[in-house]
Amino acid sequence: MKNTIGRKKVYSILNCALPIATLLAVVAIYAIISKAVGIEMLVPSVSNVVKDFFSLFAQSEFYKAVGGTLGRAIAAYLLSFVFAIIFACLTKACKPLKKAFSPIVALVRVMPTMSIILLAVIWFNSYQSVVLVAFCVIFPMLYTGFCDALDSVDKDLIEMAELYGVDRKNKILQLYLPQILPGAFTAVKSSVGLNLKLVIAAEVLAQTAQSVGIFMQQSKINLDTANLLAWTVVAIILGSVFEWLVAFAEKKAVKWK
Repeated sequence: MKNTIGRKKVYSILNCALPIATLLAVVAIYAIISKAVGIEMLVPSVSNVVKDFFSLFAQSEFYKAVGGTLGRAIAAYLLSFVFAIIFACLTKACKPLKKAFSPIVALVRVMPTMSIILLAVIWFNSYQSVVLVAFCVIFPMLYTGFCDALDSVDKDLIEMAELYGVDRKNKILQLYLPQILPGAFTAVKSSVGLNLKLVIAAEVLAQTAQSVGIFMQQSKINLDTANLLAWTVVAIILGSVFEWLVAFAEKKAVKWK
């Protein structure tokens, strides 16, 4: 028993220590490269990147930019999520509809992201184009994931539930959701970080005001690499927060199951 507890403690410590050690190793390698290159404009020092990162918090524009990007990312993801659920349920209920809808999903899935961004920038305003770009990439991913999750439900269990007259509420809570949730969360986890990256990329090309993307573009134009890397760290933190929230929701859902 003591050995088991000891092993759990060791694993817990390693789970915390290893990611930190890896991050420190990456920073150390970057610092070595920066020192070897010796040109701040190309590879700025870690201290300058850190200084620029913390200086962002003193600027009111920083909060407007982060708020704007988060708003667009959340809007795009919620739109993709809701439509993916609706169409997954509709195509599950009607097989011909799934056949008819599949070429459209396949077309959107294989269409180059850069083409979507450029066309969206031409056809819509900067806010609409950013949301549309993320939607066009994220919706097919979520739709396919939700369809697979629905298809994973055991048909024998459904027939058994119908045979024993299980009511609809218990069917949904006790039968469908426990089997659907793992696949659904897999789709969400694989797309939530990508959604933010797409939004920021679209903001750069669409020149969206009050956005992380526009400040990255300005840093690039000014050849301010340290500032560009500082904004990149901000984007990484935002993406990590989104992924942590999904992981937290998944844990709660597993407990609920």
